[in-house]
Amino acid sequence: MKYLLDTSAWLRGYLEPGTVPRAEQAMMTSPREVFGLSGISLWEVGKKHQQGKLLLPSGLAAWFRLALGNNVEILPLTTEIIVDAMNLPGFPNHDPADELITATARVHNLTLLTTDRRLKGYRHARIHYFKPGVERKKK
Repeated sequence: MKYLLDTSAWLRGYLEPGTVPRAEQAMMTSPREVFGLSGISLWEVGKKHQQGKLLLPSGLAAWFRLALGNNVEILPLTTEIIVDAMNLPGFPNHDPADELITATARVHNLTLLTTDRRLKGYRHARIHYFKPGVERKKK
């Protein structure tokens, strides 16, 4: 495992793959690649769905089973991750979920795949930023 998906990268990769640039799409769909996903990302998706901000094609439990597939491993929050999240130097935003996701990447020595511009230049973690595009039409 080399990469941790942030919540947006995971959602885009599964629900809107046409908005993911080709290089990242090829990486995310590689059958040999396993990705980490912070447990807090499950909560973020669940909360957005509960609030009606994210419509899913099926119920939450069924959607999780499909969207996690065989190449996504949930990385639970640990005391080490929480302590690291509380001590991130110069963190560029005040989103607790982003802090936990970034700390998860750091603790597990993974590169964070993200669409969050605020994290793009964060030098205290390995970040792979990609700019989402407009949904490409299938030929």
